[in-house]
Amino acid sequence: MNPGDVVDILGHEFRVLSAEGDSEYLIEVEIKVSDVDPLRDRFKTRLSQLNFPVRSLSWVLFWLIVSVSILIPSFGFLAGMDFMRAAPVPDDRQWLAGKLHTTHAFLSNNCESCHAIPFVPARDEECLNCHLSVRHHYDTKSLGAHRDYQIASDCQGCHREHNGAQAIVRSDQALCSSCHSNLADVGLDTGKLRNTADFLEEHPSFMVSFLEMQPDETWQMQRMEIWDDDLAEVSNLKFPHDVHMSEDGIDGVDRVVVLECTSCHVSEKGGLQFRPVTMEKHCASCHLLTFDPETPDRVVPHGAPLELIRQLEGYYAYQFLQQQNLGAAAQQRTEPQKVELPGGQREARRPGRRRNRQMITDLMPAQSAGETLTLKAKTFVEQSVKEAATNLFERQTCTICHEISPQEGEVPWKILPVRLTEDWFPMAEFSHDSHINMGCVGCHEADTSTEATDVLMPDIGSCRTCHGGEHAEERLQSTCISCHKFHIDAQGPMGALLLIDEEGNLIDTEGNYVDERGNIIDEEGKLIDTEGNYVDERGNIIDAEGYLIDTDGNYVDERGNIIDEEGDLIDADGNYVDELGNIIGEGDNLIDEEGNLIDEMGNLREPADIR
Repeated sequence: MNPGDVVDILGHEFRVLSAEGDSEYLIEVEIKVSDVDPLRDRFKTRLSQLNFPVRSLSWVLFWLIVSVSILIPSFGFLAGMDFMRAAPVPDDRQWLAGKLHTTHAFLSNNCESCHAIPFVPARDEECLNCHLSVRHHYDTKSLGAHRDYQIASDCQGCHREHNGAQAIVRSDQALCSSCHSNLADVGLDTGKLRNTADFLEEHPSFMVSFLEMQPDETWQMQRMEIWDDDLAEVSNLKFPHDVHMSEDGIDGVDRVVVLECTSCHVSEKGGLQFRPVTMEKHCASCHLLTFDPETPDRVVPHGAPLELIRQLEGYYAYQFLQQQNLGAAAQQRTEPQKVELPGGQREARRPGRRRNRQMITDLMPAQSAGETLTLKAKTFVEQSVKEAATNLFERQTCTICHEISPQEGEVPWKILPVRLTEDWFPMAEFSHDSHINMGCVGCHEADTSTEATDVLMPDIGSCRTCHGGEHAEERLQSTCISCHKFHIDAQGPMGALLLIDEEGNLIDTEGNYVDERGNIIDEEGKLIDTEGNYVDERGNIIDAEGYLIDTDGNYVDERGNIIDEEGDLIDADGNYVDELGNIIGEGDNLIDEEGNLIDEMGNLREPADIR
């Protein structure tokens, strides 16, 4: 036989093909289709061919089902399920879903709170009736509130109840990497986020968020790479960390003070944030706001320059009046007042220690403000205030910590506003309490920082010395959820409902009246979705001409049937239908929802009427 020859045997064709490779020839067999099924049936063994007692087996299965469904539960009811669970027999675990998580235990006798529809898993509506504060994971304003989450289509996809404590909240790496490992594939390549799949193997370098002052003196958040050479925090504050953290200490008012990080940086409960650093609480004990070398015990309060000038004017006016009342010379300054304690006792202090400082606002009685100053007094006040203010703003006090620039006006000095960045990694969750065994300088190189503009945040390499990915070896296994929250507080709420008023109206988180889908009900009773479109009760968009458009962009009728280019209606199953929803079958026959043939009036048709 030669290549191309065909042999037919009982309808089966054997075709000789050219040889390929090391083979001498190839034969292609085409089996006759009509003979395939009977050929297969010859090798099937049916139960009836085994002479098996089918009826007896049916009775056995029947009584087994009765025992499991009726007798065993009844015995358990009488003897107690604890006895049944201890015995080697089926018990209520055969039909119970499992224990509730401790956070849901109070609903153990109220199944309908979650299962509003019998034998149907809890829907999102039931979850969000309680979890009103749960927020979206993404920016709903730019991506839409109803975007597919990819990892799950509902709350149950990530939060599985009746499956133990570990299943109630997902923390596996796939929860995040299913989208973030390749953002372009899921349509989220916005340019703001970078792909990441594993903390140790594939995670981008850290970026920090910091405040930057704008020309109009407002502050805006900026983001930069931690390794960017241009990264600097311009807070308008002068503060060298290395000076304040010297092991030899720094000169305080009365003694040498050795400072530690915790002297100023005190964490909030839980360690996620730090309490604000303030002048009054953390700096004033060393940095006295003195203004006059002749009265070193007098200090000014920490405040705005114009307010400070007014306080100085009041203080020196009071000083002048005091001197006049005492009959002293106009150029002579009053001695600091003695502090009298109850019973006429004098204040006791250690030798060499300075007297307690007094705010100038505490020395000026209210009645002196209304007295009229003479020209001599005004001259004295103006000269004294100018000298004291120059000393404050240019020589020794304000200029030590603040950036000051000259300006025109009543106060010739402008102190640039100070604002420190409070959260450098706003999208991360980091507890300092959990890392209390590590020294601060292990992550923040403050002891070598000479400028306040230095950003003392750690890079990803610092964290990787201890932390690895989900399957890392010789490191602490960490997933995305170890440092990041899934539901982000800054995003919109997943549930529209906030409360129900006395009349039963639903109110959303913004105070708007809404329907059960979360669409806003305006004053005219029209529905508006989260993107500002007018919609009907099904959620279809109503365009400017009144036509309905579904979520896939198709024109639809009021029943939700798609209107094709020719104006024909197509239901959700792909059938052509009429305006009443009846299927248009072959020969234009109409079929109702129950499968009956009907006429155009909805009347049942006899078989003889079928065309």
